Parts: sequence; C-alpha cells; structure tokens
Amino acid sequence: MKGGNMENKMQTLKKLNWILLGLTMLVSGLLKLFMLKPAAVVGMLAGLGFPAPTFFAWILMLSEVVFGVAILARWNLKYTTIPPAIILVVAAFTVYWANWTNMLVHLTLASNYLLLGMMGKKA
Repeated sequence: MKGGNMENKMQTLKKLNWILLGLTMLVSGLLKLFMLKPAAVVGMLAGLGFPAPTFFAWILMLSEVVFGVAILARWNLKYTTIPPAIILVVAAFTVYWANWTNMLVHLTLASNYLLLGMMGKKA
C-alpha cells in the first residue's frame, strides 16, 4: 500500500512540475510583451551586444509565449522543451553572468525543461 501512495505523490509532483514549467515560460513572455514592452527587451538585447536586437526580441517574446502554451498543453514535450532550455542557458551566460544565484536558477530550470522533455507524456 505504501508503494502506491509514493507513486501517487510522484505523479502529483510531476504534474505540478509540468504546470509550473509551462507557466514559467508563458508568464515570462507575457510580462515582456505587456509589462516591460518590446522596446525594453530590444534595449536589453542591444545592450548585451546581440545582433539584430529587434528581431531577436520578438523571437524571444513569442517563443516564450508559444512554448509556454505548448508545454501546458503537453504538446510534443520531447521537442517543445528544448527552446526554453536554450533560452535559459543563453540568459544564464549573458544576462546573469555576474549574478551567480540567478545564473544557477536559470541553469537549474533549463535542466528541468530537458528532464520534462525526456519524460514526455509520462510527466
């Protein structure tokens, strides 16, 4: 009986993790679009030396929204978790390079997205 209870807890934690990871991307993208505004994201990327900052700002914001929704919908997790992981690794080594705490949080989230993708529909 205890084994079944542990399995139920694991399933609940997997579902919670999947929902939180989907919301992490979706909310981040929506905040960039509607609160920070695209011009602020363009300015941030330009300040970091990204080429074509306007293009990449829109790619970033739209990717966060689209992949956040896709993860929440559990759509093709094997592949839809890769772009968020890439976004977080790039952010860790550009935006948060001097802030070790945020850098580690971003890298931890990136590894969690990849783990979710490996679990696929089992999550």
